[in-house]
Amino acid sequence: MAASATVLGVGPAGLAAETSRDSARASTGDTPAAAAVPQYCPTNSICGWNGANFTGAMRTFPVGAGCVNSTLPLRSIANTFPGGGAGTMVTAHVYSSSNCGGQLVAVVKQGEKVALLSPPGASVNLTT
Repeated sequence: MAASATVLGVGPAGLAAETSRDSARASTGDTPAAAAVPQYCPTNSICGWNGANFTGAMRTFPVGAGCVNSTLPLRSIANTFPGGGAGTMVTAHVYSSSNCGGQLVAVVKQGEKVALLSPPGASVNLTT
């Protein structure tokens, strides 16, 4: 994973809690300029955005599809499959070039998200 990428644990509850904190900051005028309420990513999904901090256009990726070229330059990504416990592991490997080539930018496991992909991602290998 690129050293500049920040990985935070998130699941459906964590994403909701973060959204609530951001909303609370916004209502008090305390919102940092870079903070943004993420566009909703459905539970049990892999979502990518063309803006940092889960902003801009969003797309979802089909789980288990193997390598998928993104129609957007990926600047942030979230995996909303619940982390821990038994079941199928779902992981997204983000690459800087199409066809899962170039630099491995991030590995996003269940319940994780990356607020800034640098360099941007161009393709995602989705494994179960």
